[in-house]
Amino acid sequence: MTLGMRIALVINRSAGGFRHHPLDPTLAAVVAALQAGGHDVTVTVVGRRDLPAALSKLPGREDVDAVVIGGGDGTVLTAILAGLGTAKPLGVLPLGTLNLFAHDLGLPADPIAAARLLAGGRLAAIDLGEVNGNPFAIWASLGMHPWMVRRRDHLQRDGMGKWPAMALAFLRAFRRYPMVELTLTVDGQSLTVRTPLVVVSNNAWREETPPLSRRALDEGLLVVHVAKCATRLGLLRLAFSALVDGWKAGRHMDVHVANEVRVTSRKRRVMVSLDGEVTVLRSPLVFRLRPKALRVIMPAPEAP
Repeated sequence: MTLGMRIALVINRSAGGFRHHPLDPTLAAVVAALQAGGHDVTVTVVGRRDLPAALSKLPGREDVDAVVIGGGDGTVLTAILAGLGTAKPLGVLPLGTLNLFAHDLGLPADPIAAARLLAGGRLAAIDLGEVNGNPFAIWASLGMHPWMVRRRDHLQRDGMGKWPAMALAFLRAFRRYPMVELTLTVDGQSLTVRTPLVVVSNNAWREETPPLSRRALDEGLLVVHVAKCATRLGLLRLAFSALVDGWKAGRHMDVHVANEVRVTSRKRRVMVSLDGEVTVLRSPLVFRLRPKALRVIMPAPEAP
């Protein structure tokens, strides 16, 4: 980054990472790290409900050069929906539960160490996915996953912790085993599938065991993953294969690479998870990429 940038630091105090990082000392250390890089920092700390309103004020601010947000992948998506990453470069502090986007950017899991790298980082342009005009930074899913996420959110609102809620939601989904029947048109080639899970990723995942990261962020490719599981036993085999061999094509999953994907359902409305945030969209779903549309702050390349 250019020295002396005016940075708006916005912290989502509802982020899951604050179970491990106390808010006040973590925030003080993050501010000190950014200031040590020669930047002027203004701080806003808000809860999840007030986050969209706080972020939507920043794209038009002439006294802000860049925005750094503290939170998880849902916080990143909220910032993108507010117009950040286009009007202003966007930096991310990993303070969520999974922090897949921060991991993709090459940031460490520790938010203070990440702040030090962002203070001396570089600006980059990466791809942004969209479905029916709705953006996503990492991935979109249909079928069992959004069904689980919606039930996890209901359980969390009733007071259950995130991981226990996700475990219970998985057990309920496994018992119900929701299948979707879809017609996929991948670069003009159509196929009809009946599956518990479809994942469309913004560029390709590395063939590695979880936690997953993407091979590149600017290849301009959509990658469609279709689970080939007709039974619960098949789904368990897919999960075991992903844990042992990584997320790749094989006996349990078909993979297609495309520039545009159209998904048609018999139902008029389809539940979709975008970076872990569930929404309902009208069929057909049209997935596209916006090449290098998202401006982000990444760690500077290491010297040889």
